[in-house]
Amino acid sequence: MTAAGSPPPGWPGIFRDLEACRDFATLQRLCRASARLEKTSGLPSPFVPARIALVGGATLDLVAGGLRLALLARGIRPEIHVGGYDQFVREMTDAQGALAAFRPNVVVVVNTPFNIGSWPAIDAPREEVEALVRSECESMLRPCRAIHETTGCEVVLNTLHTIPQTSIGNLGAKLPGDRRNFVRRLNLALGDAAPPFVHLNDVAAMAEERGLAAFFDLRYWYHAKQPFAFDAVPDYVRNTAAIAGALLGRTRKCVVVDLDDTLWGGILGDEGVAGVDVGAGSPRGEAFSAFQHYLKRLRERGILLAVASKNDDDLARRAFTDRPEMVLRLDDFVAFEARWTPKSDSIRAIAAQVGIGLDSLVFVDDNPAERALVRKELPEVAVPELGDEPADFPAILDAGRYFETGSLTSEDRRRTETYKSRQEASDARAAATDMPSYLTSLEMNAVVRPFEEVSLPRIAQLTNKTNQFNLTTRRVTPSEVDAMAKDPAWITRSLRLADRMGDHGLVAVFFARREGRALVVLGWLMSCRVIARGAEYALFEDVLAAARGMGVDEIVGIYRPTDRNAMAKDLYRDLGFTLESETPEETRWRLAVAGARAPQHYIRVDTTSRPTTEDRK
Repeated sequence: MTAAGSPPPGWPGIFRDLEACRDFATLQRLCRASARLEKTSGLPSPFVPARIALVGGATLDLVAGGLRLALLARGIRPEIHVGGYDQFVREMTDAQGALAAFRPNVVVVVNTPFNIGSWPAIDAPREEVEALVRSECESMLRPCRAIHETTGCEVVLNTLHTIPQTSIGNLGAKLPGDRRNFVRRLNLALGDAAPPFVHLNDVAAMAEERGLAAFFDLRYWYHAKQPFAFDAVPDYVRNTAAIAGALLGRTRKCVVVDLDDTLWGGILGDEGVAGVDVGAGSPRGEAFSAFQHYLKRLRERGILLAVASKNDDDLARRAFTDRPEMVLRLDDFVAFEARWTPKSDSIRAIAAQVGIGLDSLVFVDDNPAERALVRKELPEVAVPELGDEPADFPAILDAGRYFETGSLTSEDRRRTETYKSRQEASDARAAATDMPSYLTSLEMNAVVRPFEEVSLPRIAQLTNKTNQFNLTTRRVTPSEVDAMAKDPAWITRSLRLADRMGDHGLVAVFFARREGRALVVLGWLMSCRVIARGAEYALFEDVLAAARGMGVDEIVGIYRPTDRNAMAKDLYRDLGFTLESETPEETRWRLAVAGARAPQHYIRVDTTSRPTTEDRK
């Protein structure tokens, strides 16, 4: 961190210091520095604009400034609405009020145990306590449903930290009516009952990690109704911004790890495969194994793993094949760069090979010189300050909240296998003599469907993560996707693709709204993993049929250029559209529905199959 009292060097320095910030005084200094920098230099780009409302049962001034900075650090340019003290129920349920008029994308509800309306008697029977839990849970979720129904927003709702005292000592652990037990039960009930648009901000876990006395201070609750101790605010705003970032597509996809003294102890070139320290037998070896287990769990939930190491490639690979103590195996990595070149070059190669942006990567390395070089050369890459104690590695990476997600889909869990099958397809393309032969050899099958409830989380996720093949880069929340699906004025389509190498899952999204006799395309995007396979043609074939069934005369296509989506700029021309207008901000194209045809493709399309409940998970 920079010296106390001196401004960090520009936005990267401010954001880096915010990540390391552990006290309120430093957070305030960073907020002042960011305000000065915004006045003199403006905001960095690109940013996702968003309207964020902050309401709750406590005073919110302590949180608002830090939350804005934490959102900026996540790539979100927020317009923030701050509600009144303990007015959140009225504000969230008033369809004509200021909060509804603000039309928030995300509402953050800062509630505390002091907002619980009814507590059980200490000797209340279990059935009575469980009924009261259900009642209190409903009283917390009812305002969330109301504001969602009015504005279509997502809601971030705190879980509740435990209360500071108990009057009955350790016996309370056995009594359903004990207040600490009641809070625990209420938190579990919220997790079970929360609808998809309500996302829990796990304040209870933060208080457990920090310690309740450090997280919540009764003096300041009585004095000013402050929901957290001063020095707990940085943790809270970072965590809240991470959830909002996940809902708005600002989350990381891939961990790039060093090897020596990062995944194992010792230098492979000096110690040899048999000499590196990993596994049972030494404290450090067990700590390195625990870190590998942590990375393995990330992989299992859909985060990609890659290696960037200064090592001989053959020797580095043998460490994974010849040491049974290794938790991670070669198959767990989507890219493996072991060579004697700068780590920044290896990271660039990994991003290109996997087909994701540098801003999707987190680089993990024990060497401070390597971390500093990557920060300098690749400022888009997140680089946590790892330190030299392997037992701390999982907590440090976890504290960055780089991989927060609003949902977990079947595509997430299959992501590593999907990227590997894409590499196999690339190899097949290199071996093919011509493009039609290659595409035919893939034996592709697609399922095209209107938006359906079980697919909504994946559809929203794709709209927020896809940048390259994305004609308008319009970002939508699951609630907005659901509203489109239910409105007959919209044509919505999703496409799932499988081939002989594997199932790619839901990879393309289309949505367009009828305006008079025209259908206006407001969103069309496709995962980069299936680019150049003709999936866009297969999708458009079904869209044309739907447009004819709707009775429209023409389709209006919109392309809004960004620094990432140039590959999609010629799609409408390829489909036979005529350019109508062109400005630096957008081009508009038109196509008469009568006589229009989609270009040839080599995909067998099924428009009758329905997605399975796997898509919920």
